Amino acid sequence: MKQVSSRPEEALVLDLPPLPEEVFADLLAFGGLGEEEKRAMRLDAERLLEEAASFVAGVYDHLSRHPGTARALGWEGRVPEEELYTRRAFFSAWLARTIGVDTSAEFAREVYRAGLWHGGLGPKGALIPPEYVGLSFAQVGRYVAERVRDVRPWLVYLSVQEEVMRKGFDAALALREGKVAVRFQALGLAHPALPRPLALRAGGVGEALFKAFAVNPALRDLALEVLAAEEEVGLWLEPKTLWRLRPRWTVLLNGRDVRYLEGLATPLREGDLLTLLPPGR
Repeated sequence: MKQVSSRPEEALVLDLPPLPEEVFADLLAFGGLGEEEKRAMRLDAERLLEEAASFVAGVYDHLSRHPGTARALGWEGRVPEEELYTRRAFFSAWLARTIGVDTSAEFAREVYRAGLWHGGLGPKGALIPPEYVGLSFAQVGRYVAERVRDVRPWLVYLSVQEEVMRKGFDAALALREGKVAVRFQALGLAHPALPRPLALRAGGVGEALFKAFAVNPALRDLALEVLAAEEEVGLWLEPKTLWRLRPRWTVLLNGRDVRYLEGLATPLREGDLLTLLPPGR
């Protein structure tokens, strides 16, 4: 992780990872999944939908019976019917969009959010090991392979989704790594940009902001703007994307504007509170 320090009079500038939709588009292109391939895949939709409901039920029956996933989901001994229904509904919606070969930016963010939830940021705070997620994707791949003539583009598509989800999982896990425990909150914003107060570990303001924006792309949309830059790569300069706080947005550390402390390099102490404020707050 890199961070770009700033003088007090300058806007705060961060070097953030690509957005989920950027990763999604890049990997789909790398895998050779173009419009022609997607049109051909959508012709498989009817066959794939025929037994989709029973497939979803079977997946969750397996998850509830396997000791590892049952323990992670809190389903040891009894499976709450309401929670099971909610999870099946979420999985069904994802499967329907997958069968429809959705490659939209919005879907990429939903897949990323699923990774965040598997990393412990969901309502229950459950941590689902990535190997279980990977094997669940393998189950979907087998279901598809048994019903289509050409499974290759489907495997590319599912692999790309798994990678985007894994990045969300890794971003969630990164919140637990760092020097001291601090909190981050954003005030005066509307859903979906408004995150819940976030507990994380970091040694400095830049690291904390990097992690907070990594797990909340919608907040990045609202609070940050793109700053074109260049990076030395050998003897060449290559274009690079940085992100800076929009004018009149403020980051406070325990009520003090960090731009008048040490900017992104400001060290954090145990229990510190970082607050993001939009203009006029």
